[in-house]
Amino acid sequence: MHASRRAFASLLSVLLLALVGLSCSKPPAGGRALRLATTTSLKDAGLLDELLPAFEAKTGYRVEARALGSGKALRALRDGEADVAITHAPALEEAAVAAGEVGRRSPFMHNEFVLVGPLDQVGVVAGAGDIVEAMRRIVSSGRSFVSRGDDSGTNQHEMALWKAAGIATNGAFLVRANAGMGETLERASDEGAFTLSDRATFRAKQGDLKLVIVYQGDPALRNTYAVIEPKAGAAANAEGARAFAEFLRSEEGRARIGAFGVKATGEPLFTPGAR
Repeated sequence: MHASRRAFASLLSVLLLALVGLSCSKPPAGGRALRLATTTSLKDAGLLDELLPAFEAKTGYRVEARALGSGKALRALRDGEADVAITHAPALEEAAVAAGEVGRRSPFMHNEFVLVGPLDQVGVVAGAGDIVEAMRRIVSSGRSFVSRGDDSGTNQHEMALWKAAGIATNGAFLVRANAGMGETLERASDEGAFTLSDRATFRAKQGDLKLVIVYQGDPALRNTYAVIEPKAGAAANAEGARAFAEFLRSEEGRARIGAFGVKATGEPLFTPGAR
């Protein structure tokens, strides 16, 4: 009887030690999922598939990602439907921070927007002095321009360019897709139209499109991404949001961002920011 008790006690000790070992080997994760609202371009380009598994393995968090336009992603964070957001609409982000709707804003990488269109229409914008002139030439040519029309960061940047060009956006030339970047590119390709895209999504999808880059390189086309944390006191996983923001700006996160796309396209599709 005593031998049986001693054997049971020994077995129990082994099990407890094993459980302690497992708990020590797995990074703490706050006991809950991390809800991420992100711009669609990161999903369409494939960067999320590179970053999220690495973050989950490092921290133990389980990320539930929803791909939305930047405006919708910020509203999801503000309304408590997300714990953290990645967006690329600086003016909107700064306004949300100033209004106390969200917490810390941390830019962590950038690429550029590119103007794309049919190969046989390259001449429409050839020789344009800047992106504003290129946009004016598209309208003068009578060709269609497919706009995302979804309140995304890309859509807002496009609207700012039309305003700078002095062109009203209620004309027949503008076709609103009300879709993410991938779908908008596909529609422009099918309809032989122009559109504005982030470089990463276009390069990732280029093989399936009848489109080429017709204008690029203007400083006005810089595309900055930021990670946005929830406001203080929000019913959100603030600890997880901070861990995610720190990962994106860490040495590992920056290395993964900088290397993304090189193997598939021969060039990095994003540039990590300085720490």
